Amino acid sequence: MKHLTSLMSIQKPIIKLSHIPVQISNHSNCPYIDNKIETRAFVNLSEHPETHDQLAETGFRRVENWAYKPICTDCNECIPLRVICKSFKPNQNQKRCYSQKLIRNILPCQSNKQHYDLFKKYQKQRHENGLMSKMSWVNYSNMINLTPINSMIFEYKSSKGNIVGVMLIDIQRDGLSAVYSFYDTTYKKLSIGKYMIIDTINFVKDNKLNYLYLGYFIKENNKMNYKNQFHPYEIYVSGKWSKN
Repeated sequence: MKHLTSLMSIQKPIIKLSHIPVQISNHSNCPYIDNKIETRAFVNLSEHPETHDQLAETGFRRVENWAYKPICTDCNECIPLRVICKSFKPNQNQKRCYSQKLIRNILPCQSNKQHYDLFKKYQKQRHENGLMSKMSWVNYSNMINLTPINSMIFEYKSSKGNIVGVMLIDIQRDGLSAVYSFYDTTYKKLSIGKYMIIDTINFVKDNKLNYLYLGYFIKENNKMNYKNQFHPYEIYVSGKWSKN
């Protein structure tokens, strides 16, 4: 990886972080859009955990101890999106989805064998040929355990006590960030993925925070373009958040 000495070449508004070293990845095949090449900017959060919130507020995402952001040539399809939780109004479909009663448990950010089994099942059903489908227990544990910031797990159980969904969440100064989620696909009619997002939006609202960061909205990827269903929301374009 090449090393840069300033974030200014990547995102001009990040003035206070201008002396944080940034690494640039090698080019690789885009995991979201066919026939595209991806390049990412990385910041090591283990060395600079205090920068996470400001990075997140300028479109970066976290994976393990790294904050990253796509900086691809001639492509701007990965658009950061966050829900304005205090103003969220569910539509009829979302109201029906949330009328079911799942039990939410808030857990420390620690890997769990039961969660891993559900994760593998989810990957097989939804992302069989993806990179994450090949993740071992060690890989999965690193994804969950390697966090240099405040993070937690939302675990969802059915009324019968079965674990049906898991969401890895980062805690930020202005809200929460949904880092990754997975669920039992055999409960397809329950729309558990949608339920977890609505529940987390309500959790943000109840705790008088502002936003739920949902990561990158990618119009051309059917598995990533659901995020604009939660209104109102903002997208990060041209160095600022704009209501959409």
